[in-house]
Amino acid sequence: MKMNKLIIMGFLSLIFGIKSNGQNNLINISSKSEEGFHDLVFNITNKNLDKDYWTLTAKGQLKNSVVGFKIVIKNNINPGIVNGKPDQTGMIKNAGQILSIGVESDNFIKIVSELYGFKSDKKFTKNPISFDCFSLNSQKGDLEKGDFKFKLFLDSQDLNGLYSELFLNISFSSGLIELNEKDPGYRENIIKIITK
Repeated sequence: MKMNKLIIMGFLSLIFGIKSNGQNNLINISSKSEEGFHDLVFNITNKNLDKDYWTLTAKGQLKNSVVGFKIVIKNNINPGIVNGKPDQTGMIKNAGQILSIGVESDNFIKIVSELYGFKSDKKFTKNPISFDCFSLNSQKGDLEKGDFKFKLFLDSQDLNGLYSELFLNISFSSGLIELNEKDPGYRENIIKIITK
């Protein structure tokens, strides 16, 4: 009788565990923030490699809201640090895009605009947000073979007067993406770019 109860309880745990796994186990996106900086961390919930570009879905939670976005980034970006010095072969124009995934991306705007102090009621743009990228790595950025750090440049030519920078860290081994601030002075531009 006890064995049957254990089996039933285990089965129910498995069913409910699988059902809730997608949302309830998401990381708190502000768990890596430090004083003065809002560095954000997300679970990689889906990844796909197509024609040397990774498409990664990033999700997390804060204030009982699931937030997220999709990022497309070129694989195998050349090292940007060679012999301890910056190397321009690690700079890639139009290296990728940030994309909406719907409601979670709209939630992302609401939460991040509050964190950044530029509250916005707008939704995440439906247009892809292109970025240039500089590799902060000393080896080629094959995302399946390590943890990699990049600097992203949004509105890199300042055509819209919204030039801004972010750090992007990708770790397949830990299943995490980090979006770290380069400078709090870019916050307003970033919010404007992702809601444009």
